[in-house]
Amino acid sequence: MSDIEQAIRDLISEEVSDMVETHVEDALSNHSEFQDLQYKVEDLEQKVDDANDDDSIDMVVDHIIQKLIGDSKKIVAKTYVESLNNQIAQLKSELANTKPTE
Repeated sequence: MSDIEQAIRDLISEEVSDMVETHVEDALSNHSEFQDLQYKVEDLEQKVDDANDDDSIDMVVDHIIQKLIGDSKKIVAKTYVESLNNQIAQLKSELANTKPTE
């Protein structure tokens, strides 16, 4: 096969590929269900762009935690638990130092 013949084959292949791609894009853009999906995707993209990223992340993490451990349990920071334990120890100490009333 000569270089000219290969160049002609490549050109024809490229033209056919472009033509098929154009026809597919035209068919999709004229299809109402596809257009509806495009609008929905664009709407979701806009909502994601408008949303605060930290809020979205918190919402997703909370949802994952709820699925993993259920509604009856809650995850809290270790420092919060330590603070509560310190308060309990302090209250026990104060309770032990009080004299019983008779």
